[in-house]
Amino acid sequence: MPDEMTPDLSDDLLATRETTPLPAANAPQYSSRRELKAASAHEGRRQGVQRVARVAKPTRASRIAARRLAALERPTSSRSRKVTAGGKKKQNPIAVIAILLVVPGFIAAASIPAYAFAPAGAEHQAELEKESASVDAAAAPAQASLKVPSQVAPLSVKRDKITATTESELAAQKITAAAFASYNSSVRAAGDDYPWPTAGNTLSPLNYYYRQCVDFVAYRLNRDAGSTSAPFKFVWSNLTPGGGNASEWKRAWESHGWKTSNTPVLGAVAWFNGNHVAYVKAIKGNNVVIEEYNGMVKLGYAMRTIPTSSVARYLYPPPR
Repeated sequence: MPDEMTPDLSDDLLATRETTPLPAANAPQYSSRRELKAASAHEGRRQGVQRVARVAKPTRASRIAARRLAALERPTSSRSRKVTAGGKKKQNPIAVIAILLVVPGFIAAASIPAYAFAPAGAEHQAELEKESASVDAAAAPAQASLKVPSQVAPLSVKRDKITATTESELAAQKITAAAFASYNSSVRAAGDDYPWPTAGNTLSPLNYYYRQCVDFVAYRLNRDAGSTSAPFKFVWSNLTPGGGNASEWKRAWESHGWKTSNTPVLGAVAWFNGNHVAYVKAIKGNNVVIEEYNGMVKLGYAMRTIPTSSVARYLYPPPR
């Protein structure tokens, strides 16, 4: 089978037949076909007629190679085809912003003096001391000329007196300090004869806590019985042995068999449901005048007039 690129001779013969004119009646006679063909070609060249040569048909391999070459020359992405009217490629806005943010940072970092990154080690100690000495020398004249007005009072520093070494001691001292700061005074209210008005948060000689309502009332019962110093007649162990809280006083009176009533008498104990006791000083019609500690005034003395019915129970003075 002949190759595809080999020209077909039959086409040449056909072209020769089409371009070769038929001999006229008076045309010269040629002895052979070869002479006729040569004469026709010469005549065609003379008249400007060129023989059209048939173009060879490309092979399948050449067509595939041409397609690959066209694919390589084609742009790889649509981004590369995005150009402005002036022929320049469009810049990505995100990339532009990143450049605007990063580039100034590099410039600022490059402008920082190199010594700022140097470690402050022993090798720089001499330089630092020299610089500090020069600063002190420059400020010395200004400090020497500074004068403090005579009317400026010296600053007095107040220090607390807490000397506790354990948490329990600290709690006790804080309570005592707060009590002294709030209620310690050299001026006593009229009628206040309680002997320990500035004592701390500890037990009194009556074995109740100082400046509590129960300790004050227990002292008043002792005073009325003529016992104003140790050894006291009435103390916790024989007055309210079941407990020291004011809420337990009514039960203690009943356990002793001592009299209680809703009618007040002078020197009786005014017992309240709210864990409080007071001393009955006077009776005025339907009212009673009571004296107390840690009632109206925290850890302090007070006297007030209240309705008789506002007292839950009156505990009469114990037998003397």
